[in-house]
Amino acid sequence: MKGTGILQLPLGWKRMAPLAAVALAAALMLPGTSLAATPTPVTWRVDVGGQSPDKGRQTNFFFNRDITVNVGDTVQWTQAANEIHTVTFLAGTAAPPLFTPAGNGITPNPAAVAPSGGPNFDGSTLANSGLLQTPGTDKFDLTFTKPGDYNYVCLVHSKMTGVVHVQPRGRAYPQTQAQYDLQSRILRATYGAQATTLQAVGLIDAVTKGPTQNTVGIGQLLSTGSLAVLRFLPSQNVIRVGQTVTWTNRDPETPHTVTFGTEPPGGPFGAFPPSGTDPNNPGHATISSPTQSVNSGFILNGLTSATFQATFTRPGTYSYICALHDDLGMVGTITVLR
Repeated sequence: MKGTGILQLPLGWKRMAPLAAVALAAALMLPGTSLAATPTPVTWRVDVGGQSPDKGRQTNFFFNRDITVNVGDTVQWTQAANEIHTVTFLAGTAAPPLFTPAGNGITPNPAAVAPSGGPNFDGSTLANSGLLQTPGTDKFDLTFTKPGDYNYVCLVHSKMTGVVHVQPRGRAYPQTQAQYDLQSRILRATYGAQATTLQAVGLIDAVTKGPTQNTVGIGQLLSTGSLAVLRFLPSQNVIRVGQTVTWTNRDPETPHTVTFGTEPPGGPFGAFPPSGTDPNNPGHATISSPTQSVNSGFILNGLTSATFQATFTRPGTYSYICALHDDLGMVGTITVLR
């Protein structure tokens, strides 16, 4: 999959680039804790994901994604966002799919969503955190027992990758935790600004196209992670009776739904197939009451259709959600006038 290719950074960020470079250079010279090897094993910290205060903009990266430790040291990954992630060392195996077919729907794949592997890692067998969901609470610890360079991934986000370099026991560390933390803060601010710009561009584009058009999330793939705006753009549309609204997912990897009324049973995965749509056209629904239950199914280019349409036949205020991300504030309304 490829990114949206629409991102343009504000001019202010171009002017700040030299300052960011200076700050990054300063980070490499911070005293922090001693760079010398310590007689006892060290626990290093990496945050998993990041988000805006309203949870609507997700920065899907490991912070800091590239660290160097010694044999016997432990790395602790801490969930830092409400979007789900995994920390998965594949050890040369194929990445397990996040879900598998089940009837006309899908079900979570235990190989992806459940923890596996022991507390120690030497690169020979897969180690997986399982799904991390709760910020500050969900953690994954792994102790490294053999020198080497160990790459890892998030099974939910295709570009979200990291690496742990493991040196022999007793080697001096090239950087301290304080230095890694400062670099991470700089990267968080940079990616956060890019996500803000992405959301603004998406909203302007949707509004320009008129009240019958809506963007169901927007995102961009970057080299070591991705940006995702988990919002309907705009969150409110005003139309006339008989008009049709079209929702388009502009995120290259994150599915969404357009769900009116009662959510389908079975949790988020239960919303995968369409329901309540027109009998001969699952990509369209005719809605005549604010209490009518309609679910678009997953909307994602390459997995299913990237669009969904609904025609409204009576006036009223129609509330809807994304069944996958409503807990992060992804909700909307359609106001239908006579």
